[in-house]
Amino acid sequence: MSSSVTVLRRAAAACVASATLAATATAAAIVPATAAAPDFSSVTGLPASSNPLDGLGRPTPETQSRIHAFVDQPFVPQDLRNAVLSALAFSTGEGATGEGGVQLVDGGPGFTQFYWPTVSANCIGGQQDAMGSAIAVPGPTDIPAPGAGPGEMVFLFTALGTQTAAPNQGAMRVQWFNIDNFAFGETPLTNHGINPDGPTTVSGRAQTGTGTVVAVLSGAVNTAESRCTFAPTAAIIEAK
Repeated sequence: MSSSVTVLRRAAAACVASATLAATATAAAIVPATAAAPDFSSVTGLPASSNPLDGLGRPTPETQSRIHAFVDQPFVPQDLRNAVLSALAFSTGEGATGEGGVQLVDGGPGFTQFYWPTVSANCIGGQQDAMGSAIAVPGPTDIPAPGAGPGEMVFLFTALGTQTAAPNQGAMRVQWFNIDNFAFGETPLTNHGINPDGPTTVSGRAQTGTGTVVAVLSGAVNTAESRCTFAPTAAIIEAK
């Protein structure tokens, strides 16, 4: 693992731990007066002397449990929950490059994986969280579908652990900008028949041109059983 990724993970760990624990102390102030009082019994009481991070700068198991307990409170917005869980997954190393990501055939095209995993709460069966993994594949390439020619790029997203993708897609999008030729655009990801038995996988082709492309992916996918919204993730791709 590169030193830059390690630093980013430690920063993410510190931010998600401190922000979440601090939010438990102030959330009552933002809950409507008519709402039931939230139950903080499982997320408060962390001793002042306790360190929420371990020796490697990752959230301790106790901190992770407290974060999960906090974001499971009914007053926490779904977008905030997804973002916190995505940051937690990144800081703990879950979903790292090569671990449960999108698999391509041996000898296939080169690809860049997006920097951190993204999470959608209650995506699987309405109860379990799904982790998302995204890649970018510069052309020319025949795979993954729909393929890409010279100066084009395929973006692909997989919601791990889900059922097959519903036919109607397009809410998951990649916003991209080529810093060398100043081209930019927004590419919807749709169902191209990848992983017909699941997990839900969507993809799309962009005419980025060659150069360095900055991409941000966000939005929702429709699985066979539910609609799952994922927190944003990003990548920088070298398209030669």
